[in-house]
Amino acid sequence: MIPRSLIFFFALIVLSCEKDDICLEGTPGTARMIILFKDHENPQLKKAVSKLLIRGLGQLDSLTIFSGDSIAIPLRNNFEFTQYEMTLRSSSPTLLSDSLQINHTQFDTYINRACGYKSTYIFENPFYYRLTQGEGWIKNIEKIRDTLSDEKSSHLAIYH
Repeated sequence: MIPRSLIFFFALIVLSCEKDDICLEGTPGTARMIILFKDHENPQLKKAVSKLLIRGLGQLDSLTIFSGDSIAIPLRNNFEFTQYEMTLRSSSPTLLSDSLQINHTQFDTYINRACGYKSTYIFENPFYYRLTQGEGWIKNIEKIRDTLSDEKSSHLAIYH
């Protein structure tokens, strides 16, 4: 038999929950930056990358190996820029690497107590700096959208 005090305690906990205590699935959060990879010789065509190693500079545990024609990566919400090193692995013995700094301004919107804040980013001018010198694999970078508030379409295009 379950003691009455335990039933009363359980009922009290269930009845005390409020709508803001749980962040519901589907609640929009901070969007990631969508990068589209394109062919620099034919800019209308997507060009997939294979075995691209992406490492966030100044970020712990931010290593991703990726293959495909677009990727979603986060921007740092505690700085006015985000730096990434992108290394393209190919069949040749040399690795091609480029380091980029994406410049942005951040605006936070309070959602609720459970979900916290959602960040919206606006790309600065210039919106990027190439941190590496010399020959890399990236030929050009194009800003597609000025504001990063959702993941419905691409924000940047990298031509390679």
